[in-house]
Amino acid sequence: MAQDVIRVAGLKKSYFNEGVETPVLHGLDFAVPAGQFLAIMGPSGSGKSTLMHILGFLDTLTEGKYFFEDQDVSTLNEDQLAKMRGEKVGFIFQAFNLLPKTTVLDNVMLPLLYSDITGSQRMQLALDSIKSVGLEHRVHNLSNQLSGGERQRVAIARALIRKAPVIFADEPTGNLDSKSGAQVMQILQKLNMEQGHTIILVTHETYTAEHAERIIKLKDGLLMSDERVANRTLSNGELIK
Repeated sequence: MAQDVIRVAGLKKSYFNEGVETPVLHGLDFAVPAGQFLAIMGPSGSGKSTLMHILGFLDTLTEGKYFFEDQDVSTLNEDQLAKMRGEKVGFIFQAFNLLPKTTVLDNVMLPLLYSDITGSQRMQLALDSIKSVGLEHRVHNLSNQLSGGERQRVAIARALIRKAPVIFADEPTGNLDSKSGAQVMQILQKLNMEQGHTIILVTHETYTAEHAERIIKLKDGLLMSDERVANRTLSNGELIK
C-alpha cells in the first residue's frame, strides 16, 4: 500500500479583514496516497481553490495539521514553504500563466531560472518536458502563437521540469474546447499511470473529474463525500501508450 504523500487533520482556514473573520474551510480530514489521481470538486465558493493553495504551499492553514511526506507543513516558515513549493509540487492553472512574447522553451525553463543547474542542463530538462507533452515541433514558437490546448500543454511541461512528485491542476480544461481538454486529460493520466506522479485536480466538471480514481466533494467548506470512481474514464488517445 502506497505511503501517504499528503495528510490533513482538522484543517481550517479563515480570512481576517479589519477584525472580521470569514471562515472558508471547516475542519477537513483526509489523506492522499503517493501516486493517486485525486479530483476535488465543489461549486463556486466551496473552498476547493483555497484548499489547493494550502496543499500547494501557496497559502497557510489557520488551524489543524498538514503533513507532506510526513513533514509537518504547519511549522514551516516562508523560506521553507518556498523551498517545498519549488521542489515538491508543480502547478497547472486554467489561465496558463505563460509569458506571451516568449518562446515555448524559455517558458518551460522559467522555474529553473534561479537554480544552480547549468544552462545546457536547463535546456535539456526543458526539451525533455516539452517532448513529454508532444510539442517538440513548437519549441521555438512564441506562446501567443499557440492554440489554447497547446498553451496548456506548455504549462504542463513547465510544471514537470523540476520533476516534482505532486502536480496540482486548477481547472486545467476550463478555457479549452472539448478536443483540447481531452488531450490535456490524456497527458495528466499518462503522467499518473506511467510516471507515477500524484495528480490533484480541482474542477467543477463531473466528466473531467471522472478521469481521476477518487473524488472528494466540498460544499461550504465541508467535506461532503470522498469516494472512489466506479467507472473511471480512461483516455485512449494517441498520447496514452
